[in-house]
Amino acid sequence: MNKRLQIIALVISLISLLLFSNCNIVDGITGEDDEDEITTLHPVLLNGEWGYINNSGSVVIQPEYDEAREFSDGFAAVRIGTEWGYISLETEALAIPTNFRVAGDFKSGLAPAQLPGGLYGFINESGDFAVQPEYEFAGAFSEGLAPVRSDALWGYISTSGELTVSLQFSDAQPFSDGLAAVETFEGWVYINTSGTVEINPGFQLAAAGEFSDGLAPIQTTEGWGYIDQFGTPIITPGFAQAGPFSQGLGWVIENDDYIGFIDKNGELIIPYQFAEVRPFEEDAAAVRFNNNWYFISRNNGTIMINESFDYAENFNNGIARVQVGEEENIRYGYINKKGEYIWYPTR
Repeated sequence: MNKRLQIIALVISLISLLLFSNCNIVDGITGEDDEDEITTLHPVLLNGEWGYINNSGSVVIQPEYDEAREFSDGFAAVRIGTEWGYISLETEALAIPTNFRVAGDFKSGLAPAQLPGGLYGFINESGDFAVQPEYEFAGAFSEGLAPVRSDALWGYISTSGELTVSLQFSDAQPFSDGLAAVETFEGWVYINTSGTVEINPGFQLAAAGEFSDGLAPIQTTEGWGYIDQFGTPIITPGFAQAGPFSQGLGWVIENDDYIGFIDKNGELIIPYQFAEVRPFEEDAAAVRFNNNWYFISRNNGTIMINESFDYAENFNNGIARVQVGEEENIRYGYINKKGEYIWYPTR
């Protein structure tokens, strides 16, 4: 009888263990592999030609291009000789032939493009001009509008090709958080998607950046600072230079030419020590000390991977492209957040 009770108790214990560990089992199945489930392809250079690998380091698109860019909205621009076309993420093959002298990123189903000797227009996912080429220059769509230039003046068009904001500005930035920085004869202001001025501070802006994390870097006679979406100065201008906020931190330069990171209160969180930085992505940022690039953690600002590189880009879906060697010996590889190579540097 006692033996039978022991067996029953053992079975109950095993069931309890499975129930309590069920979340960990599920996490083990889905959590760690979530990044791989998100389909992303990354450009790699092999034997002088560019192709694409997946997050596991397996070649998905064979290297056969002279240049290859990152995917945007399911398409990546690739170059053969002097002309560009696009690879489709869905088909993992060349979807738009290499006919274009200039090929921008796809956004909202359209990409700015230019045929040899022609003007800028916007092509659709079939490679046909959905907006006829009639502009001196054009940028990618953001929030449904794209900046275009004609007769040295900038305005914005919609995805239907309609000139929604008339050509009137000396320069124009992409839209973010419903606002875009544009340069007028009196300085920079911010307009909404209807072209109405939303932010026109009582002081002249010598430069203005895009909004991110609710703040935008602006330059006044006092230096660089940050405003919110109402135009209120949140961080007083006084920096020699300032970059975008990302994951709650923005990079700034004080008088000594070194770069540090501040929070939204203007408090220095990561000291001035870097020669060059990238904004934080996926809780990490590529930074340069002297001539070497490292990765630092968003949590404490310390180096998270001991190895240094000759060049480094930010993490994208858990892996980052790094460069080893210089000039004729340049090689490109990819590492994960542990610093392990998932693609050893090749050229």
